[in-house]
Amino acid sequence: MAWPITADLRDALNQLFPVRRDRVVVLGLVALAAVVSTTELLATQLFSALILPADDRSTATTVLLVIGFFAMFGGLRVVHYGREMYRVNVFERALVEATGPARARDSWRWAMAMEVTTFLSAAARCAVVVAACVALAPLFGVAVIVVVAIIGKALSMVFTRQLGTQRSFRAMQLAKTPVSHATKLRTRVRAGESGALVGYLGVVLLIGLLLLLTLADSVSPGTAFVVFVALRMLGQILGEIAKSLMRFVRARAFSE
Repeated sequence: MAWPITADLRDALNQLFPVRRDRVVVLGLVALAAVVSTTELLATQLFSALILPADDRSTATTVLLVIGFFAMFGGLRVVHYGREMYRVNVFERALVEATGPARARDSWRWAMAMEVTTFLSAAARCAVVVAACVALAPLFGVAVIVVVAIIGKALSMVFTRQLGTQRSFRAMQLAKTPVSHATKLRTRVRAGESGALVGYLGVVLLIGLLLLLTLADSVSPGTAFVVFVALRMLGQILGEIAKSLMRFVRARAFSE
């Protein structure tokens, strides 16, 4: 299954961050995004444990669970804030080193850098959610892998078409016959929303399957609750990936 997205993003990553140190830092930020998603799922698991009845649970255990939940839940926002602030600093240093101060101010290169890291972070979060589904409900997890792979192929096709469209817009701009801003915006937004819709429909299908497995007692209610939250996260992540890819396509075409 060929995904041209992979090659384009790899080339953009090497172009924007030619220094190995900067690429390692960017990949570290991507890994941190995966850790954040893992922590979100652990917080959900803790919340599930708190709300489900447990006759043998002591008061001390309940207090520890509550403290752990709020520590995770509150710490996530702090980590996310620090990550976003540090990401900007990495971009500034890397773009200056790669192209010089004047070229580094190119807004399209900044947009490309932002969208490359956004996509990679979302992809890492997606991998965490899929892995969690496999770990919690192996049979259902296989279905998640298949659906995500199909969605990935669909997004790749949308990406390829949109890259050609945006490059044609760029050529028309250079030829002094540009299309209207409304047309450029409408084309990009429509492509992003179409990709997000495909991801949403895939998640709806998975939620229906989860409901059937839960009613058939193949998945326990507690596990089903956590997996449902994971699927909600997956839907948001896939929508983010689709829209980020379309923004990346536009930045790439207009920075060439």
